[in-house]
Amino acid sequence: MSDFENEYDFSDEDFFNDHWSEKDWKLYLEKADLQVSLFLNLFISSRNIVNHMEHIALQMGWSKETEGKFPDNFFRSKGSPDTIHTHPVTTVTRGLYQFLSKNWEIFLESSKTTDVKLCWLYAQLLNGGERNALYAISCMNAGDSSLAVCHFKNALQILNFTMEMIQKIPKNSLKINVIFQDALIACFDLREIWIKVMESCKNPEEDEDESESESEEES
Repeated sequence: MSDFENEYDFSDEDFFNDHWSEKDWKLYLEKADLQVSLFLNLFISSRNIVNHMEHIALQMGWSKETEGKFPDNFFRSKGSPDTIHTHPVTTVTRGLYQFLSKNWEIFLESSKTTDVKLCWLYAQLLNGGERNALYAISCMNAGDSSLAVCHFKNALQILNFTMEMIQKIPKNSLKINVIFQDALIACFDLREIWIKVMESCKNPEEDEDESESESEEES
């Protein structure tokens, strides 16, 4: 697809809809899934490092430098369509929820007893949190900032319930304790990112002023 990208000018917003075939979009979605896998691998290997999300943002190419501004410094590469599939917050949200799901599977395999009601409730919380976050990102991408904030607030409320449940589950072994400590790290990362993005939706003028100031300094 690199030859395809080099052949055309991507300044037109409708370029991809006009020129990309179903095959192009399929490759694009596969690339988005690979991004999630790459992020997840980086998270697993660096989750216990201080400021690990800033480190991951740099490794993923989302920010030019680590200044504690994750995810404010996100940028898109030339030749990529403007969709939520490859939006960095989508990648982070999908990746961390995959981590939480796998984390729960490991707990169930390690646990001697299985509470069906507990399993169902936890699955519902994971599904509801991720769904509302992705709705929020979609609204944000479409310019519906107020609706995006509503969905982010819903996602945060569900995430808080998820964390409460994690803290109440008995940790009767070192392995299970480590499993849920990792789950809390993922939850705290989700909460921090969503809050920052939600605040940028509430105050878009401030983001524009910061961007203008940075441009003036560079010139």
